Amino acid sequence: MLNSFSCIMKILAFNGSPRKQQGMTAHLLDLFLDSAEASGAEVTKHYITELDIKGCTGCFSCWWKTPGKCIHRDDMDWALPAILDSDITVFATPVYHDNIIHYLQRLRERTLPLALPEFILNNGETKHPGRYRKKRKTVIVATAGFPESSAFEVTERLFRDATHIFLPSSVLMVQGKELPIIQDFVDAVKTAADKLIKGENLDDELKNRLKVDFPPEVKEMLIKQHNESSENMKA
Repeated sequence: MLNSFSCIMKILAFNGSPRKQQGMTAHLLDLFLDSAEASGAEVTKHYITELDIKGCTGCFSCWWKTPGKCIHRDDMDWALPAILDSDITVFATPVYHDNIIHYLQRLRERTLPLALPEFILNNGETKHPGRYRKKRKTVIVATAGFPESSAFEVTERLFRDATHIFLPSSVLMVQGKELPIIQDFVDAVKTAADKLIKGENLDDELKNRLKVDFPPEVKEMLIKQHNESSENMKA
């Protein structure tokens, strides 16, 4: 059942992984999207690597010369209106060298026309107000090879106002015998998708379950497994 307004929630997802459907990021993103779709959402997904997105030049024409419109003519011409039309925008990225993938960063930079140039204080932090008043939710889905939750510190900061779904040692998504290690996380992702589609807020307990933090003994096991796998790849 959807929220009391009986409207279909629109989800717009962007997968930044260059490995597209072959990567761990796709497995985690699809877990969330499939659960949302099962709860009644209308889901649209794009691979950023297939889009023509030119880099921001920092000219600020979208603020003062042609407010709300970038100088570039590319796929952001339809992507920005699609983001505004969505109820939930989902960004997905692998973490490389402690950072989000550069394809997603380029898309992020090109969302500048959605902001106004003025400064405002919001909870003690300086921000730009939004150009449009529609309330939208953002979800960031991120995967990493390292087993530490600290791998997502930069991602969390970049998307500080979003719902965070972070999985370290994300190869566990496709390792059946090890899946029980992250079963609670998998269940939490499904629950979060259902609640967001119904317009419900996520409590702190559920938010914490969406960010995996392995105990030391599990990290040691995962490191050992990775190193053994790496040796086999050399053979």
